[in-house]
Amino acid sequence: MSAEFTHPPGLLRFPTFVLGKLHQAIKAEVGSSLRDHWVLVYLEDHDDLSQQQVSDALKIDRSEVVRLIDSLEQAGFVVRTRDTSDRRKYRLTITQAGRAERRRSDTLIEQATDTVLHRLDDDERRTMHRLALKALGEDIPDGC
Repeated sequence: MSAEFTHPPGLLRFPTFVLGKLHQAIKAEVGSSLRDHWVLVYLEDHDDLSQQQVSDALKIDRSEVVRLIDSLEQAGFVVRTRDTSDRRKYRLTITQAGRAERRRSDTLIEQATDTVLHRLDDDERRTMHRLALKALGEDIPDGC
């Protein structure tokens, strides 16, 4: 976020606006789709999933998941095969190239996060992360 641009004070009172601006700033720093990364991380954690399971878990519209998977498959990061028990469904598996891309994009996102959150010290970053997890109703993982 540029120091030259001031956000409207009336909007800064809404945490969702501020968090959305942080997300946009990180996305701009990374320069690629964060959703691609989310899909790769989820597939690495839960291999052999259906497109519907990915859509449901990540709260991404089904048609958008199809587009994301098309792109990831074309790049060689994901393999899509027909489900043997239900031919209407596809099963998704992350490839070795997809795992490498996930590690590469992890690094880019960590660097972008450091750039965007440079005004916060480590304790403040952990606190912000913990509060966001708490607001979502998620358990706080070790190390946060």
